[in-house]
Amino acid sequence: MWTLSRREFMKTGMLAAGAVLLPQSDPASRACTRMRYSLATDRGRRMLTTYADSVRRMNSQRWYPESNPLSWTFQWYTHMVRGDRTKAAELARIYPAGGATMALANDMWNTCQSHLGQPQEYFLPWHRLYLICFEDLIRAVSGDNCFTLPYWDYTDPAQQALPIQFRQPGHYTWGALYRADRYAEINAGTPLPAGPVRLALDLACMKSGSYNPQDGDAGFCANLDSLLHGAVHLDIGTKLGMGAVPWAANDPVFWVHHCNIDRIWASWNAAGGSNPSDSAFLDKTFTFADSRGQPRIGRIGDVLAAVPAAYDAYLDRPAGSLPFQGASAQRAARDVLESNAPDEDGDIRLGELPAAVGLHGPNGAPAGGPPWLRSAGHLILAIEGRRAMEFVGAAFNVYVHGVRRPELTPDSPAFVGQLNFFGLESMHGHDGDGHDSEGHDSDAGKDASFVLRDETRAFLAGLHTGALVVTLQPTAPTAGLEVATVRRIALVPR
Repeated sequence: MWTLSRREFMKTGMLAAGAVLLPQSDPASRACTRMRYSLATDRGRRMLTTYADSVRRMNSQRWYPESNPLSWTFQWYTHMVRGDRTKAAELARIYPAGGATMALANDMWNTCQSHLGQPQEYFLPWHRLYLICFEDLIRAVSGDNCFTLPYWDYTDPAQQALPIQFRQPGHYTWGALYRADRYAEINAGTPLPAGPVRLALDLACMKSGSYNPQDGDAGFCANLDSLLHGAVHLDIGTKLGMGAVPWAANDPVFWVHHCNIDRIWASWNAAGGSNPSDSAFLDKTFTFADSRGQPRIGRIGDVLAAVPAAYDAYLDRPAGSLPFQGASAQRAARDVLESNAPDEDGDIRLGELPAAVGLHGPNGAPAGGPPWLRSAGHLILAIEGRRAMEFVGAAFNVYVHGVRRPELTPDSPAFVGQLNFFGLESMHGHDGDGHDSEGHDSDAGKDASFVLRDETRAFLAGLHTGALVVTLQPTAPTAGLEVATVRRIALVPR
């Protein structure tokens, strides 16, 4: 159990944002200042060299057979077992004689949060714990006690192509980082937002004012998961690679992607965002493997604080962000415009044609007139209950406008953001296969929300209408796609 006091935490320099120091008795560990560096820096590239060599070793049956917790397959399966096999079948194949390591695999595999109906709030801390343990394994495999995972800052427009080191099959050093199961355009160096899926990579998720849902805001954790995190996975692709949860952790880029996701969380906290503090959240534990291949129990409450030296750079919140903690739910509920009542399933189906959804007040016109005509506060467009029965390798541009539809383009004032359905098909495909669902309802889907820009609010103010329409338009041809649905859409003033 990781139970360091705050004084010990600061003294050792433990990077709860992603790295754990080795025992204090180890002189090498005391000599390290473990900071995570951008791949765009010299230090980050040096760390990537160590990472690439370790990935090669972990994939070698001679060095680390699949049954070894330090093997690539074992760590991949911790996230989720490959999609064309079951957990039970893989346990039987890899451990025909059973044993303690098989028991550890049974506890660890398919525990990725939160793609199998678990509480959404576990998404960020589970992946932080996963990174911490994986980082320790790389130190053991490489012999470099000062190793830290580098991060890939794809929110920087200059860094939105897959780093060249991941695109060199057969290269002695970098070949281990290559995977063919990405979109060919991405492996050729096309920037992610210009690839087949066309999902933009921005920090809109940091506009959230609370970690969990509040007053129309889906919450920072849900929005980081559902927007930017999913966008990167789908942009890289494919449904046999980063684009699908069961295959994603087999791609070495997965780890530098999630390192950046963790940095964004640390940045949101550094800006003033608060994590949950209830005991049920803090005391939740998950099982991983330590550098000796033994069980390691990680507790959420032990990895929530990040010291200033965790990353070499942090991010600012975008303009127009919600104030932390936000306004009252009672006011939002009274003024909301919605596609259907909260207790109803609107069954909004998305496919190859744009879907237009009307919004209306639950009890006639909102008090005080249309909320978009008010000068103060914010407007949030909430998209509730995203669901998918199959892989959805498409994105949807979201627009809000009057009954008469204007020309809809991403540079128009009606544009709100982009919706994706990454990982939602996994809530059905691995159901009942030993995952930690805790009895939560996977059919409820996942939520996302967008804070409307000032430009969009000004556009709505000029409509002089009490009726609004939300249009969800696919960004690329999606012939035959009718497997994605949304339960409810609402416009909520704050």
